[in-house]
Amino acid sequence: MELFADKNPDFYKEASVLKASDIVSWKRDRNVYNFERLPRKAILSIKKNSYSKLTSRFTKRAKGISGTHYIHKSGVLLCSEFGSGAPAMLMLMEELRELGVEQFIFIGMAGILHDSVKEGMACIISQVYSSSGASFFYTDDEKIGCFDQQWFEKVKDVCQLEKRIAWSTDCPYREVPSLFSHYKSKGCSLVEMESAAVYSFSQFYKISAVCILIGADNLTSSKWKVPNNMKGLIEAQQKLVSQLIQL
Repeated sequence: MELFADKNPDFYKEASVLKASDIVSWKRDRNVYNFERLPRKAILSIKKNSYSKLTSRFTKRAKGISGTHYIHKSGVLLCSEFGSGAPAMLMLMEELRELGVEQFIFIGMAGILHDSVKEGMACIISQVYSSSGASFFYTDDEKIGCFDQQWFEKVKDVCQLEKRIAWSTDCPYREVPSLFSHYKSKGCSLVEMESAAVYSFSQFYKISAVCILIGADNLTSSKWKVPNNMKGLIEAQQKLVSQLIQL
């Protein structure tokens, strides 16, 4: 993009005109939230069925934030239904950070690019290549690593996860063969839409965040293949959440 090719060298140091703190203050003035401060740790998953075994109608809902969010008795915020893709992820994380969240774990589904990843296999993402426009507002790096290595290793060990490199894109319906070839040559074995946003945010604010991706649909050949066991994919997410709330 021309904007980023010619951007001011101090772009990433510039303060935003609209800040998450402004939105949070505006909501607080209108009593939108039903809490004073959120838990320090948040687990983010696109669909709320990731948490169905841990929540009930008695579990406290955190109101005032777009999506469905539960404050679990373990002291962990469980986030879902906030939308998909980098912009939705960044809008949520900005608000959560302002409300007290300091550690983020994202659990997502991903397309499989390499035969070493099997359907239902959960991988922790050490690096992600970005072709996601939103992430470039936080870093101009195309390859983005995990900021907090100690947090990364702790999550990896607790959940017994293998490390993988991912590719994030804004446009899943434009995943053309030349792009597959390019990112597979970089070592990417998974493709999805959110990890670049999570890691760019983490690098920008120097805050802890880890991405865990579960292999789902298969893109290793010229024809897209649907997942064979959707129930198994949901159960894999639920197992991870049960492990992660103990951290």
